[in-house]
Amino acid sequence: MTEYSATARYDGKWWSVSFDDLPEGYGGATQGRTWAEAERMAREAVALLLDVEKDSFELVMRPADPAMAAAIVEAERTKEEAEQAAVRARKALVVAAVELTKKVTVRDAGAMLHVSHQQIAKLAPKAS
Repeated sequence: MTEYSATARYDGKWWSVSFDDLPEGYGGATQGRTWAEAERMAREAVALLLDVEKDSFELVMRPADPAMAAAIVEAERTKEEAEQAAVRARKALVVAAVELTKKVTVRDAGAMLHVSHQQIAKLAPKAS
């Protein structure tokens, strides 16, 4: 999916959005009272300028303020890391539940992993 970037500047009442990397010969700007409105307007502007569907591209909009932009990037990075960690944790819990229930009861496996025996029964259904 094609990705376009935009920069938004806040003047106290409006977010003014400019586009950073549209194809050669294309340009434009838009605005919105709120971040969400400015982002929606930016997506619509790109779609209209390029004559494409609004959901056919990725739009990455960042504030012009470097500290704000850095904070957003860091939050997105750590959120992605947390989501990946949650997936790894879920997989590890399944492996542990299967292994433990080969040798102990579902209740004991749940106590050992600090989850309910019902959750263990769902994770390792053949053992219950």
